[in-house]
Amino acid sequence: MKLFYKFLLWSVVPMMALGFAACSDDDDLPDVSFKIVTDESNPVVDGTIYVVQGEDLTIDAIEVTNNDSGKAATITRANYFWDGALVYVSPFSPFGCELSTSETTPVGVHNLEITCPVLAVDKEVATALIGYKVMVVESADDIPDGGSNTTTNPATMK
Repeated sequence: MKLFYKFLLWSVVPMMALGFAACSDDDDLPDVSFKIVTDESNPVVDGTIYVVQGEDLTIDAIEVTNNDSGKAATITRANYFWDGALVYVSPFSPFGCELSTSETTPVGVHNLEITCPVLAVDKEVATALIGYKVMVVESADDIPDGGSNTTTNPATMK
């Protein structure tokens, strides 16, 4: 039995040490940008997404661009949070969603957060957190002019 433990000590332990030596705790996180495409009824004005109370907030797509030129990046799903509560998971490209507001949804600013796993060439797998302000208004007349249906936002990676 002592011979078995000596064998284990002299053969397995050095291999384990080599395995740990190969690990790196350097964070080489993806450098990506996200573009959110909304429905035309949900314009983005000065970085804020607008929706009329009682109508749907529609995100048509999430587009990912790798800022490392010539290298690909993608996400594998999108988790949508409305004021901190998980409300929708989109597992298929283009990772859009439709969030319903009701007549009882308070008028004013709300938080829309999206988390998604990010895969980028030559980088570690990371999770992105993207945050948006959503303004719920009483009528379409309350939406300022000059909006578009896209917004580009940096994300926090972890």
